[in-house]
Amino acid sequence: MLLRGFYERKTLFACILATGAIFIDISIVNVVLPDIRNDLHTSLAQEQWIVNAYLITMTAFVLPAGVMGDVWGHKRMLQVGLVAFIVATLLVGLAPSADFLIGARALQGVAAALLTPASIAILRTSVAPERQARAIGIWVTGTSLSASIAPAFGGVVGGLFGWRWAFLVVIPALMVAVWFARGIIDSPQAKRRIDLVGGAIIATAIALLTAGLIEWPTRGLLDPLVLGLLAAGSFVVLVFVWHERRFPEPMIPPRAVRDRLMNRVHVFTILAWSTPLTMGLLISIRLQSALGYGPIMTGFLLLPMSLMVMLTSSRLTAFAAGNHMHLMLRLGPLLTAVSVIPALFLADGRVWVVIPAEILLGLGMACMAGPVTHAVLQLAPAGDEGMQSAINLAAARFGTLMSIALLGIAAALGWSLAGGPVNPGNALEGASQFADGAYLAGLVLSALLALAAIPFATAARRARAVTD
Repeated sequence: MLLRGFYERKTLFACILATGAIFIDISIVNVVLPDIRNDLHTSLAQEQWIVNAYLITMTAFVLPAGVMGDVWGHKRMLQVGLVAFIVATLLVGLAPSADFLIGARALQGVAAALLTPASIAILRTSVAPERQARAIGIWVTGTSLSASIAPAFGGVVGGLFGWRWAFLVVIPALMVAVWFARGIIDSPQAKRRIDLVGGAIIATAIALLTAGLIEWPTRGLLDPLVLGLLAAGSFVVLVFVWHERRFPEPMIPPRAVRDRLMNRVHVFTILAWSTPLTMGLLISIRLQSALGYGPIMTGFLLLPMSLMVMLTSSRLTAFAAGNHMHLMLRLGPLLTAVSVIPALFLADGRVWVVIPAEILLGLGMACMAGPVTHAVLQLAPAGDEGMQSAINLAAARFGTLMSIALLGIAAALGWSLAGGPVNPGNALEGASQFADGAYLAGLVLSALLALAAIPFATAARRARAVTD
């Protein structure tokens, strides 16, 4: 079913352009990082912060931003987020120093946090119920396209015009999104106060935990910095719980804490979104480190996953909404787990197995991305769309960071079981029987995470009933 009316199409395009810019700026920075190093003379620590500052602030502020959208209106949050992202992107493109660039990237992350839950919630409040599944599928297709073309796009623009233009070139699309967003009918606003203190506390907690999870794979769990960040983040979470119990209108109301169906969807998201990332990382490292492929050829071999998501997301989301949500959310993790089987043979140097592995991964992601978003919007009570979308986004980010941390542990264990020496550094790097053991252990972890998500797909039964 096609979307009807210029209004709904403008709404959808505004959401796609907004979230597409977010995914582009997540992916593009790794491509232009060598040019940034040559221009601004960055240290390794500064380069890590150029990448991570964006991810930390985006993850930290997404929950407060979602709640603010429920109270102040998602249209308003989308417009503020778009303007903030344009300003932050200008600052990135004009950055005179590495430290200035880090600050601008952090501001980009805050703007991204404003945009993402607002874009998702608007798809429920501004699109007719019978066309929401189709809209979500198109939205997933658009954001997947942005993420898949970003590395190549950044490489071409950065190579021709410099790294600054690789960021600045998205500004015209964001300005178009600002114009489209003017016509969005604002969502009904929840009648409650915003717990700004609680928002600041939970943003601090998430920032600390996110930073700890980012540092875990490279430093190890027992590193003082990692332990300090995780411990501080956990303590601030307890402070947040204490504060919420005493605030008359808490940021996360008791009804959300007691909503078992929605909580099962969030746990599903944490587990299900772990496998595509770990699989992509394992295959990429294997191709480049052990088999000698360059980044361009590796990107080409990984392309089938993105293509499958782009080609099938819209139809599979609509199919899921038509009484098959439960089936799709079980099939998605199963397909991603099965993708491990052909990937096993990459350890023997059979590069062609990457294609079926990536196709299975792409189909699995297409079965989950749109349907999970649709389930969240269907299950969320009216007025809680932004909050629940934000929690689900934070769950997805937590799942990816957790899986990378666990991958380091699994790889070290596989290296050890293969008879490797102590302290391998990066166990996945290089071509040896020990690295083979690390690779195989990582694949086992990926399959287990995917299979663990399947029991939590039962929450989709209620979402199906609402759709009906």
